[in-house]
Amino acid sequence: MSNNEEIDNIEAAMDKLAETLEPTRKPSTGSTPGEPAMKQVIIRATEFDQDRWKTAAEKQGLSLAEFVRRVCNEATTLELDCAHPLQFRKTYPWSERCTKCNARLR
Repeated sequence: MSNNEEIDNIEAAMDKLAETLEPTRKPSTGSTPGEPAMKQVIIRATEFDQDRWKTAAEKQGLSLAEFVRRVCNEATTLELDCAHPLQFRKTYPWSERCTKCNARLR
């Protein structure tokens, strides 16, 4: 058996094995398609906090990183984006503002 035949057999065996494997990593990071999560934020947490966060993430079927990303994005939306009902909006042809928090919406 030549070296090329042996490599072909190994490749065929690996391809066959790969058909039955279940992926263990989640492909989605929750980022916008075409925009992979590239930045890294390092935070310190107690072991107790990390265990609770990880348990909560697992209950939602998420990785810990995705769970933290979602929680931070929700908090950011509440802090930075207007969530008041439409009745508090004042619309002009050139802009739209919230009369409750004075946020410029467009």
